[in-house]
Amino acid sequence: MKTIPVSRQSFKVREEIICAFPNTNEIYWVDEGGYGILGAKGASAILSVTDCSAFSHILCACGTGTMIAGLIMVSILYHKIIGISVLKNNRQLEESIAGLLPETMHNRIVCIHDYHFGGYAKHPGQLIDYMNDAFKRTHIPTDIVYTSKLFYAAEDLIKGGYFGQDANILMIHS
Repeated sequence: MKTIPVSRQSFKVREEIICAFPNTNEIYWVDEGGYGILGAKGASAILSVTDCSAFSHILCACGTGTMIAGLIMVSILYHKIIGISVLKNNRQLEESIAGLLPETMHNRIVCIHDYHFGGYAKHPGQLIDYMNDAFKRTHIPTDIVYTSKLFYAAEDLIKGGYFGQDANILMIHS
């Protein structure tokens, strides 16, 4: 196998890149965020690492929705899977997730769009301060794109009473 990295600009013109290779059946294109059914199946393996039956809620950060789709695919029906969107105005997120799931699972899609901090990879001072404080408290490193926004959202939702008192929350630190 040979990996061929391309620039962000080139990535947007997928057909031009594919046409540059005469044997297109030898190309496997990986969409942004690993989006696709194979990416979702890969993400689904996360819940097989340990027994997750004690959790009531499972939270993950969302860009393309691949991760949450995989989690929904294999989670127990009583799990409430919640995606925290890291992109500003990512209103097509639910539709993207639905595109990876059987229709019978569409009612399990829950996304919260209030914790993007200005958009993908945006990191205002408030987020940096939170990251530093969270690391001092937990010794768990987070990043500015996904996990700091997820951790911030989880803490804020807990403080705001979003979850019931009996909630047992699993956060996917990806």
